[in-house]
Amino acid sequence: MFNSTILDVAIGMIFVYLLLSLLCSAANEILELWLKKRATDLERGIRELLIPNSPSGTINDLVHKLYDHALINGLFKGTYSDSGIVAQNWIARLWRYIKGTRLPAYIPSPNFALGLMDLILPGTAPAAPAPGAPAPPPPVASGATGATPATFDVRLAAVPPPPPPAIAPGNPLQPFRAALGTNPLIAGNPVAQKALLALVDAAGNDVAKARENIEAWYNNSMDRVSGWYKRRSQVFILVIGLFVAIAVNADSVTIAKRLSTDKALRDSLVAAADAYAKANAAQSPSPSPTPTPTPGVASKPTPTPTPTPNNTSSNTAATPTPKPSPTPTATADACSQGACKDNPESPQCKLKKSQCELQTLGLPIGWELPEEPQTNWPGLHFWEGGFWSGWAVQLRIHFLGWLLTALAISLGAPFWFDLLNKFIVIRSTVKPKEKSPEEKSKG
Repeated sequence: MFNSTILDVAIGMIFVYLLLSLLCSAANEILELWLKKRATDLERGIRELLIPNSPSGTINDLVHKLYDHALINGLFKGTYSDSGIVAQNWIARLWRYIKGTRLPAYIPSPNFALGLMDLILPGTAPAAPAPGAPAPPPPVASGATGATPATFDVRLAAVPPPPPPAIAPGNPLQPFRAALGTNPLIAGNPVAQKALLALVDAAGNDVAKARENIEAWYNNSMDRVSGWYKRRSQVFILVIGLFVAIAVNADSVTIAKRLSTDKALRDSLVAAADAYAKANAAQSPSPSPTPTPTPGVASKPTPTPTPTPNNTSSNTAATPTPKPSPTPTATADACSQGACKDNPESPQCKLKKSQCELQTLGLPIGWELPEEPQTNWPGLHFWEGGFWSGWAVQLRIHFLGWLLTALAISLGAPFWFDLLNKFIVIRSTVKPKEKSPEEKSKG
């Protein structure tokens, strides 16, 4: 069904798309870190969870106090009010979108649950006596002889706090359930109030179970936040992929034609793809532009394997595969050494490694191609006379190839990594039969 040339061209194209996807994924990660959209998505998710009808860009006491609670405020600098999330006009909202926010992109579910429960029913703790101070006298029942009036710390409140509600025998969650109906922070939000009442009732008399129910409620809502991030990342990577395809002239049609006619380039690319697949066989194919966050996390990017293959495993050492000369990996490592010196896992390092790997493969990518005399860089000076006519010619020649490249990149690196492994397996089963045909019997 397939001959070796078709398989090799397919493997080469898949490997090119994999490297371009890694490059665009790293660029998208840098863009996300700069815009800090994960933190904005997390705040929006919490707002829609607790106050579904609250308009964005306004201050609500429940969300405000939740972010300023000690369990959450320690995750970011400043307070909720000065984080830049609240914008009063479109100019402030635009500046906030560009500048980002100080709010955290990650809130653990226990911090959310405990902070929310403490806002609804604040806990009370006795003050620790000063060293050497005499122990306080035992409490005296009201109305008894020698009773002293209740005292309070003027630094905390001007009047003594009201006594806690009576605890029903055998139901430690009754005070919290009663606070859901009396606390103005939650009483003014009927949707969250009904949800919390249902979660508390489902816990029975178990306080730990109630906290776990609130954590699960929060984790389930983060699935929606993950969906927002995935959809936005797909759009971003499609736009970035089209921009990269035009900037470096990564025309899928031109690359496929060159691979189908240049056997040396085809063999070199297949060897590099095979080495990459073997080096990353033990790793999870996670160079995804749309990582799936873990429960309780707004969206944490999944670490991506570097595009530079390591040493092959011991079980494959007995069957060496042909490698191009000079080795593209060694050249790519030398090229990206400066960007990866401080942090090999940084998005900047991954971006540079993908760039260097593409440059060392000798692919027909770029605007100076001897085999394509019609390919000329039209420039960026739109006020010059030949700008529009030049770009019109290049769009007519390369637009289909650029569009195919951008659409392929938008599928994501995990897709191309899995497909690369499948095609390499197919090639390993087809290639030996072609190299050693059955000999005719002598007789």
